[in-house]
Amino acid sequence: MVTRRTPAAEVRDALIAAGHRVLAEQGVKALTVRAVATEAGVAPMGVYNHLDGKDGLLTALVADGFDRLRAATVASTSSDPVVRLRTAGRNYRTFALENPTLYRLMFSGTCPVDEAGVAALGALTELIRFGQAAGIVRDDDPVELTMVVWSSVHGAVSLELDASAPDTVTVDGERVFEAVLDMIERGCAPV
Repeated sequence: MVTRRTPAAEVRDALIAAGHRVLAEQGVKALTVRAVATEAGVAPMGVYNHLDGKDGLLTALVADGFDRLRAATVASTSSDPVVRLRTAGRNYRTFALENPTLYRLMFSGTCPVDEAGVAALGALTELIRFGQAAGIVRDDDPVELTMVVWSSVHGAVSLELDASAPDTVTVDGERVFEAVLDMIERGCAPV
């Protein structure tokens, strides 16, 4: 009887998917080699062989998170740069609200930001350049504008996730976020 070995890429993908499930359902503290291996249906040694242990697992989850965030922010194919930028912002918020534990981990500084994080930020810069080429975004340094836009969106989303408003204030997160997008649009417009 010949047994077929599961290809390494499939095991790695299964471990990352299992890591996302453990992270989403039980939080960062529950993200252990044993828990992820059990969830993936592999021996704990598989986490070491395919991801270099827990640190590698965390790095892989963060990188995958940034890949998913980048894909969400560039999902719009509209020829209208305003629509693209606003859709990117809304998709950023949706990603964060649907994956709060992963989102916090991605920006926690726990793992080094690798190419996936740089690519996610670069995708936003390309949206800024697209708006500049269309004449709806001012002709400033696109990387600096990216940081301004990202800081605004990230700050609004992080405050919403952490429910940072005082108990005496009722906040409609979506309405506030749309106001942030309005402010970004006005602030990035040519002067």
